[in-house]
Amino acid sequence: MSAVMETDAGNDVEPRGAAMFRSLANLVAGVLWPLISGALGLALWEGLVRVFKVPVFILPAPSVVVAAIVQYWSYLLSQLAITTFAAALGLVMAVVLGLAAGAAISSSRLVDRMLTPWLVIAHAVPKVVIAPLFLVWFGFGLQSEVFFVVAFTFFPVIVNTVSGLKSADPEQLTMVRAMGATRAQTLRKIQFPNALPSICAGIKLAVTLAPVGAVIGEFVASNKGLGHLLIRAVGDMDTPLAFAAVTVFSVFGVLLWRLAEWGERLVLPWHPSQRDAALLRPATI
Repeated sequence: MSAVMETDAGNDVEPRGAAMFRSLANLVAGVLWPLISGALGLALWEGLVRVFKVPVFILPAPSVVVAAIVQYWSYLLSQLAITTFAAALGLVMAVVLGLAAGAAISSSRLVDRMLTPWLVIAHAVPKVVIAPLFLVWFGFGLQSEVFFVVAFTFFPVIVNTVSGLKSADPEQLTMVRAMGATRAQTLRKIQFPNALPSICAGIKLAVTLAPVGAVIGEFVASNKGLGHLLIRAVGDMDTPLAFAAVTVFSVFGVLLWRLAEWGERLVLPWHPSQRDAALLRPATI
C-alpha cells in the first residue's frame, strides 16, 4: 500500500510542476513580451523625434509626455474622475435599459417587430452628428454626457441580451412550459442563466465604450472632464498636455477592460472559457 502511495505521490509531482512551468511561461508571454514591445516602440518614437527634431507642438517625445503627466498629475486625475462619473452613470442606465428591452424583445414577437427597426436606425445614425441635438435637447452639462454614454453603450447590451435569451434550448423551454411555468419563470430560471455569457460579452463592450461616449459628450456639452481638457489643450497648442490626457485615458481604458474580465470571472466561474483560464493559473497544494 505504501508503494502505491509513493507511486501516486511521484505521479502527482509531475503535473504540478508542469502546471507551474506552463503558468510561468504564460506570464512571460502575456506580460514580459508586451512590455518589451512597448519599450521598443517608445524608444523608436523618442529616437525619431530627436533625430528629425520634430517640433514639440507637432509631436512631443515620450519623455516630454511623461513630464507633462507628472506635472499635471493631480489635474489629470480630477478630470478623469469627472469623466468616470459620467461614464459610470450612463453605463448603469444603458445596462438596465438594455436588459429590460432585450427581455421584452425576446419574449414578444410583436415587440421585436415594432422595436428592432427603431433600434437599428438609432444605432446607424453617427453619434457625433447628433451631438448638437443632444446639446439642444438635454442642455449643457452632465445630463448630455450621460445620454451620450447611453447612446454609445445601449446597442451592444441589447443585441447580446436578445441573442443570449433566444439561444435557450427550445425543447427545454417547451418542457417547462408544459409543466406550467409562467413566462416570467421561464425567463428567470431558464433563459437568463443561459444568456449570461452573451450578456457579459455585451457589457464588456459597453464598459470600454462608455468612457468614449463621455469624452465625446465633453467635447460639445461640458467645460469639465478629459474631453474638455483635450479640446482646450489642442486649442492652446499644448500638445504634451493633450498627449498626457490621451495616455491617461488609454491606461484607464485598459484597466476598465481588465476589471470587466475580472467581473466576468466572478459571474461565470462555470463557463468553459473561465475553466480554461483557470488551467493557466498556478496549481495550489
